[in-house]
Parts: sequence; structure tokens; C-alpha cells
Amino acid sequence: MNSLKFYVILLSLLTLAIITLAQEDANYLYHNCQNATTSTINSTYRVNLNLLLSSLASNATLNNTIGFYNTSFGQSTDQVYGLFICRGDLSNSVCQNCVTFATEDIVQRCPIGIASIVYYDACILRYSNRNIFSKVDQSPGFSLLNTQNITTEPQRFNNLVGATANDLATRAASAPPGAKKFAVNKTSFNAFQNIYSLAQCTPDLSSSDCNRCL
Repeated sequence: MNSLKFYVILLSLLTLAIITLAQEDANYLYHNCQNATTSTINSTYRVNLNLLLSSLASNATLNNTIGFYNTSFGQSTDQVYGLFICRGDLSNSVCQNCVTFATEDIVQRCPIGIASIVYYDACILRYSNRNIFSKVDQSPGFSLLNTQNITTEPQRFNNLVGATANDLATRAASAPPGAKKFAVNKTSFNAFQNIYSLAQCTPDLSSSDCNRCL
């Protein structure tokens, strides 16, 4: 009996550790819900949505080297489209943890959502009742603002950021079709400060659309 109790406690602790790890990998930032007006929780659309979320989670595997996947389920007005994308500099295991957590979290945050998106530091997960694949879509969106000001040579700082952003956009967009459209940069501002930059598009975008968006 004591061995059984120990096993149950150990299993519970391992489960809690896995859940905590997934939450840390996810690091929630923001979400947006477009709530349904006529569909219900048990509607065909909701059934297709559950199938979609399950498919997204199962395709966020260690073998998914580009950290991206999109798919759809259903037909006509009951069709649901969905995708995930992970930050390009993170490991496959972090991507997998984030997406798995996101497929469960988005249902809690948007219980009657007909189109929803959730942002984390490690990944983005989105679904919609309209086709969202291979399209530049800047809505819904959100901004994370840094309220601190640069006090030394602000004009040179801004020029450097602008040049770096343009370079990142070009490099990320130049990736071949289906490849990870991702670029990073570390630029020295002075002896004590560096500027770290990152840009990324979903791999299903064309190079021109990615560049235009960035």
C-alpha cells in the first residue's frame, strides 16, 4: 500500500511538473475571441473545431522542424481553419509544449469562439471560420510597447533599429517556399548595449507578402 501511495504521489508530481513546464513555455501574452452568434457548443462546427485542435497538437511534434502547421476540418459553413507557428529560435520540444498547452487554453479563453487567436512568447495558435491560409492578415493583432526611452544618441538608435528591421524583413522573406521565414540580428549600439531583433512570417506566405507585411 505504501508503495502504491508513493507511486501515485510521484505520478501526480510528474504531471504537475509537465503542466508547469508547458505553462512556462507558453508564457501567455494576449488573446482575441470572435464569439459565435448562432452556433452552439455541440454544433457541427464545434465538433470540427475539436478535431482541428487535436490535429494541431498532434502535429506539433519533435519532427516538425519548421514549427508551423495548418489544416482544416469540415465543409461549407461548418468548415474550420487553423494553424500554429512557433518562434523560430526555440527548440522543437518548447514548440510542442506551447502548442499542446495552447489547444487547451484557447478553449478556456474563448469557449464560444467562432474565430480566435492566442499569443504566447513561444507560439501563436489561431482558428477561424474563414480561410486564413497563405494570406497577409494584420487583424486581429496587438502591440507590446516598451515605455523606456533611449537617452544616448536617440536618433542614431532609431536609424540603427530601422536599418536592422529592413534587413530582417528582407532575410526572413527570402526563405524558399515552405521553409521557416525567420531572421534574427544582434547589433552593437555602444560598448555596453546591444540591440536584439527578430522577424518572422508564417511559411505559407509568399516572399513578397512576407516582405510587405514585415
